[in-house]
Amino acid sequence: MFQRKMAFAGSWYPAHPGRCEARIREWLERPLPGGAVPSRLGVVPHAGWTFSGALAARVFQALPAGPEVELAIVMGGHLRAGDPVVAMTEGSWETPFGALPIFGGLRGALETLPQVIFEDAHRHFEDNSTELQLPFVKFRWPDAQLLPLRVPPGAQALAVGRLLAEFIAASGIRTVTIASTDLTHYGPAYGFEPEGSGGKALHWVRGENDRKFIEAMASGDSEEILRVAEQRRNACSPGAVAALNEIGRGENAVFHLLDYATSQDVRPHDGENFVGYASGIFGAAA
Repeated sequence: MFQRKMAFAGSWYPAHPGRCEARIREWLERPLPGGAVPSRLGVVPHAGWTFSGALAARVFQALPAGPEVELAIVMGGHLRAGDPVVAMTEGSWETPFGALPIFGGLRGALETLPQVIFEDAHRHFEDNSTELQLPFVKFRWPDAQLLPLRVPPGAQALAVGRLLAEFIAASGIRTVTIASTDLTHYGPAYGFEPEGSGGKALHWVRGENDRKFIEAMASGDSEEILRVAEQRRNACSPGAVAALNEIGRGENAVFHLLDYATSQDVRPHDGENFVGYASGIFGAAA
C-alpha cells in the first residue's frame, strides 16, 4: 500500500514526534477567544509553523475532539482557475505521530467532476497547504481517516463544496472539514507592491487588503470569496475556502474570525516582504 512521505517535516514543522507534540500542546493550552462557537468547519493558514502554527491551532482547538471525528477532509490549493482538482483516495500519509489512513469512499463522486487528478505512488505533488495540517489532524483525531484535496478557484470549487456538503449530510460519518489558505503575499519577493514598502504597506495589508478577504468569508457568498481573491490577490488558495463556504451555506453557518497576524509579527526586521494569516470557523451565529 502506498504510504506518502512527509515533505516539509524538519523544516516547516518538527519531524520529531516529541518536539511536534510539545508545540501543539503549548498552542492548544491557550484559551480560545470568547466568540468561538461549536463548529466542524475551519479555515487555517499554512506557512511554516513558526509563523502560522499558533493560528492554525486555534481552529483545531475549536473543532470537536477525539472520537467525535471519524473523517478529516483537508482542502488546500496553490492552483489556478482551470486547473483540475487534485485528490488522494488511497493509501496513507505519514505524520510525526504515525500514518493517517486515506479515505476512499468519495472517489466515485469525485470522478464525476469535470477535471480531477488522483494522486498515487507514481504521481503526487508536494504541497504545504495540506501537509502542514496533518500533524494537527493525527494528534487531535488519532483514529480518523483523511481525505486530502487541492481545490482550484472557479466553478470547480463550488462543485467540490456541494459534493462534500451532500456527502456529509447523507453519510452519517462524523466529519470535520478544513480549508487552508494564507492571505496577502506582499513585497518584491512576491511581485506585489501596490502600496510601496514600510509601515504604510503593512497598514494597507492588515487594515484593507486582508480585511476584504475576511469580509468576503463573512459574507457567506462563495462567488464573492473567489472574486475578491482574484481582484485583490489576498488569498493563495481561495478555491478551498469557497468550497468550505458551500458546505457552511447548507448548514446556515457564518464565519467567525479567531485570530489574525502577519509574518511581520514574528520577524519584523523584514519590512519589504510579508504574508497575512487568518484562522476562523464556520458555525452558528454568536
